[in-house]
Amino acid sequence: MNNKKKAILIISISLISLIIGVGGYLLFSRNVNSNEKPANLKSDDTSVSIEDVLNNNNEDLLKLEDIRKPVIFAIYGIDDKTTEDGRSDIIMVVKYDPTLKKMLIVSIPRDTRVDIPGYGMNKINAAYAYGQEQLINQVVENLLDIKLDFTIKLNFDTFSNIIDTLGGVKINAKKQFFASDGTLVVDQGSQLLTGEQALFYVRFRSDDEYDYGRIARQQEVVISLIEYLKTSSLSKKIELVMKYYNQGIETDANLTKITDYIKMSSKDTDIIYENHRLQTYGEIIDGLWYELYHQEDLDTIKALFDHKEEMNLDNWRE
Repeated sequence: MNNKKKAILIISISLISLIIGVGGYLLFSRNVNSNEKPANLKSDDTSVSIEDVLNNNNEDLLKLEDIRKPVIFAIYGIDDKTTEDGRSDIIMVVKYDPTLKKMLIVSIPRDTRVDIPGYGMNKINAAYAYGQEQLINQVVENLLDIKLDFTIKLNFDTFSNIIDTLGGVKINAKKQFFASDGTLVVDQGSQLLTGEQALFYVRFRSDDEYDYGRIARQQEVVISLIEYLKTSSLSKKIELVMKYYNQGIETDANLTKITDYIKMSSKDTDIIYENHRLQTYGEIIDGLWYELYHQEDLDTIKALFDHKEEMNLDNWRE
């Protein structure tokens, strides 16, 4: 299995972080004429330059009434180049509550054994190969008893470049991490990783923690990136959004809807993070390795997604 697949989840949260406090400017720049209806910003739309966005008067953004509701979305790490029919080897569900300023991050191990409609019991990462986003969305929603507002699908090609563009990512390694030839790649302790080092750090699985350790390191890097990006300059955020949005990162969410939501996020500075993993244990069934869960552990995860009545009041896909 190509371990690079695990790095791609970080790009997604980076993207969400990048457009916090920035997306509103993109929407505003396309909506200068108050008589015109907002239009979606497409990746090939070159009519809005970074300078234009920065030069726009942003006073209206400070007067917005915050009417946001909790949003919940899934991140799927798909390696379209794999020979395994594009299985989603990273499955992460994120809920953000703007009232509590709380971000919930839940990872589901890729080998978790679930019921895939029409295909029976199988590893959850097979759902994408069988039915793309529509089927894996159904599986995730059924498993966690939630309704997704939108999904994000991404690859790993730009991961190292994004990290290097940001000047690195801060982590606190619990131990040393060596390459297969014995070369020390990541030392123990607090440090700043380059893009290449960060990629190795979130891919590494040659220890007794296997995927569990990788999930923990992925979430660590995700949170570190979010914290850094919150303090980045507006011009830096805009530059990164304009460069990477829809360039290896795909979403079915309407960008106008996203940016409208984000316009009201300028005061979301002290975010509380709560990260979890569905607790599982390994077992071989019919010659295949699966991760199994106890119902009480699943119920614990499901209970984290409370206040479902406040979700999905808006259509994020139109």
